[in-house]
Amino acid sequence: MKTAREAALLALYEIEYNGAYSNIALKNILKNTTLDERDRAFATALVYGVTSHKLTLDYMIEQFSGIRLKKLSKYILLIVRMGLFQIRYMDKVPMSAAVDESVRLAKRYAHKAAAGYVNGVLRTAARTEPEEPKEAYLRYSFAREAVQKLYDDYGVRAEPIMQALNREPEMIVRANRLKTDRDTLAKLLGATICPLAPDALYVKRLDASSSREFLQGLYSVQDAAPMAACLALSPQEGELVMDVCAAPGGKTTYIAELMHNKGRIIAFDIHEHRTELIKKNAVRLGTDIIETRVHDARTAADEFIGRADKVLADVPCSGLGIARRKPELKYKTDFEELPALQLEILKAAAEYLKPGGELVYSTCTLYKDENERVMRRFLEENPGFELQSMKTLLPDGFCEEEPGMMTVLPDSVGCDGFFISKIKRN
Repeated sequence: MKTAREAALLALYEIEYNGAYSNIALKNILKNTTLDERDRAFATALVYGVTSHKLTLDYMIEQFSGIRLKKLSKYILLIVRMGLFQIRYMDKVPMSAAVDESVRLAKRYAHKAAAGYVNGVLRTAARTEPEEPKEAYLRYSFAREAVQKLYDDYGVRAEPIMQALNREPEMIVRANRLKTDRDTLAKLLGATICPLAPDALYVKRLDASSSREFLQGLYSVQDAAPMAACLALSPQEGELVMDVCAAPGGKTTYIAELMHNKGRIIAFDIHEHRTELIKKNAVRLGTDIIETRVHDARTAADEFIGRADKVLADVPCSGLGIARRKPELKYKTDFEELPALQLEILKAAAEYLKPGGELVYSTCTLYKDENERVMRRFLEENPGFELQSMKTLLPDGFCEEEPGMMTVLPDSVGCDGFFISKIKRN
């Protein structure tokens, strides 16, 4: 592999045709290259940009192509998308480079006639203004079903939400208060303060998860929204805390840091290899109060029923709120069965609470079916619980819609989309 564009092409192939997550596909491809930091950053921008805008790009390609997209080979479609993305969305890439490098890739991954097709389509695209799509799903490149659900849930607010989910996110890290503090870490990393959480910093490093400071356990890579969920839980020293869907352990370890490594945390995950990720994170960060268990969160573990001071139920979800970081999630449509699963997990998690204990239910999606409606149904069926305000616990910029309910919208807060709800056992 010689170029950043070829690395991007191979990652895009894994995402589009093998169902890989963008961050994992990119990481696996880049670790087998000798690309410098600048080329790695370019490949990353291509992968995330093309994935995020693929429906819009296909709409443009159809205007410039004499061949239907379904007739194109897999690699040629991806190469044309990449070239068109460079022409339309990357101001610093010369048009000639976008076309010529795309043609070179086509010659390597297809045949001479295909290379001529790529050349013709991209040169036409470079001198012709495409027609603007009228339909929102093409304009913002989301699955039709996702757009409809957002309009149903948010009305005219849906479009600003989609625009925000198409923007490049800033990288945020969380200072590990067991080993350092935010100001000291900011100087070490050359980072700037993120006002959205008390331990948060903005960083510009491309691969923050391989730096010396990361390996020393001075920080974790985490957005401010999941940090807010942990702050809303308000874990205290000496408490028993349950994290029922814990892997890979980002929130679990933050809870341990907030507890100053004093108390007991039980962290569940259904897969053993994922509990190993929690252990690995705990060791790196220097906390020894986390106990991992392989357990299906849909049922309550008898030994902990009625014992927990705090419970975090960060349940599986459709993930739309993190589409800036995993743009392939914009095209997911298999979300109909999720609310039943989420309610099942929430019911089991609530069984762990002692009287007066508190639970935070959270997701990284924006669909109300998976958020407010799950919590309201739980409360209707379980009168021994009530919503608990998080107002005094949340960082500035995070606001409850009502006591105990908060949807973090990416167009207003400037972080990932998230839902957080808090209840108390009477």
